[in-house]
Amino acid sequence: MRRVLVTHLDSVVGRRLTKALYHDPDVELVLGLGTGPRPSFLDAYEEKCAYQQLDLAKARHLNEFFQSERYQRARPNAVIHLPFGAVRNGERIPGNVPTLVSETRRLIEECKKRKSIERFVYLSTGFVYRPEPGNGNFVGEDHLLGFDAADDSRVRAWIDADLICQSELNHSRMKLIILRSATIVTESGEFINSPPLETDRVAIGYDPLLSVVADRDVARALLLSLHRSQSGIFNIAGREVFSRTDLRVPTWSATTRALISQAVSRRRRDQALQRYGIVLNTHRAESELGFEPLYRVEVRHTGTARRIDTVRAR
Repeated sequence: MRRVLVTHLDSVVGRRLTKALYHDPDVELVLGLGTGPRPSFLDAYEEKCAYQQLDLAKARHLNEFFQSERYQRARPNAVIHLPFGAVRNGERIPGNVPTLVSETRRLIEECKKRKSIERFVYLSTGFVYRPEPGNGNFVGEDHLLGFDAADDSRVRAWIDADLICQSELNHSRMKLIILRSATIVTESGEFINSPPLETDRVAIGYDPLLSVVADRDVARALLLSLHRSQSGIFNIAGREVFSRTDLRVPTWSATTRALISQAVSRRRRDQALQRYGIVLNTHRAESELGFEPLYRVEVRHTGTARRIDTVRAR
């Protein structure tokens, strides 16, 4: 039976994961940590799920938690680490590294000290990869990471946290799984951890292709990873691939775009946006993890009436 410690349970993916864990008969207890107050959605799952507000980025808070009576009573034997902590500019460790890196490093070290913890699952992102020139980068788990992402501190933090977890893949006791997720789409059509969809900048002559995945499928992949007996790295994505302009509500008219396109050299494209054309190869997750997306992402209507939905696949 699994007794699971989940970080950032108060996130959108944490909510989906809580439901999946609650209905899994092989999960006995869920202890969630989050930076905010106890989320109200836990009321429906309080029979199996508990919660504690905690700042994972602070070493003293994390150390005190692992020494606390609550942790001792919970006796978790598995950890699922979600990367949704806020990056606070005033709270950085030496080297100007965002919060995610410090909390991942400290969490891994604490788990290694405790023989009871047998599984560690980390939700990473496909944006850690380095795209090659072109618009259709179909990347597998062995693809190089984008170590040149120095201009984007958040992407750099994702890469560093991913590398910290990679360094423990051969741990003698604790099995570790890294899930690199495509752009996560919520039930309400919001995008999570997707830099190219969070900016209004226009990359002239370039429209990156993006893999997407429903948040409910991400929760399922985390659950499958929890029960896997071997370490590994897996790409997670749905079956759909969209261009950036398919997913974003346009803020520039076609005429304006055409005029800009004539005036701006292609050599001056937005370098950050060029990095984001990622389509994930999920063959390994399908064959070894048993993951297949149960939901599809649909783009409905056009222009400002555009709507993004996640629907159950038939």
